[in-house]
Amino acid sequence: MNFSGGHVAQPTITGRARYWRLISRFAAASVVATVISQLVFLLSYSLGATPVVSTVLAWLAGAIPNFALNRRTWGGGGREALRGELLRYGVISVGTALLAAGATHLAEIIATGAFPHTRPAQVAVVWGAFVGTYAVMFVVKFVLIDKLVFTRRPQQAR
Repeated sequence: MNFSGGHVAQPTITGRARYWRLISRFAAASVVATVISQLVFLLSYSLGATPVVSTVLAWLAGAIPNFALNRRTWGGGGREALRGELLRYGVISVGTALLAAGATHLAEIIATGAFPHTRPAQVAVVWGAFVGTYAVMFVVKFVLIDKLVFTRRPQQAR
């Protein structure tokens, strides 16, 4: 309490501390989404789906919890901002999925040429391309989500 009898506003986290908090929560949300999407990718591709179909299924399975967890982390902008946040997140997420689909398609071409009769080796190469794409995009997505998706910030304490 302050001397006037009112409550003192809790200071907001700013600067470096804010980014450490965000990156740790973003990483946790990414782990959840990655585990889900990796399982879906491996299962569907191992069962004979094309790399592109497996990538799309995996993306769908991971994108929904990833958005929900990240919106909670960044705070979102309330109901009125949800549509814009979903649209901006969707563009980033679909762009990442398209990159992964292209990478897995090319990896399959390489894998079937290098290992024509060894399905486990083909799965490993294609899965590696899938994982690699998302690993590279981790940093890019963090910056884009922070700067473009969840743009409303709580009022800074004065």
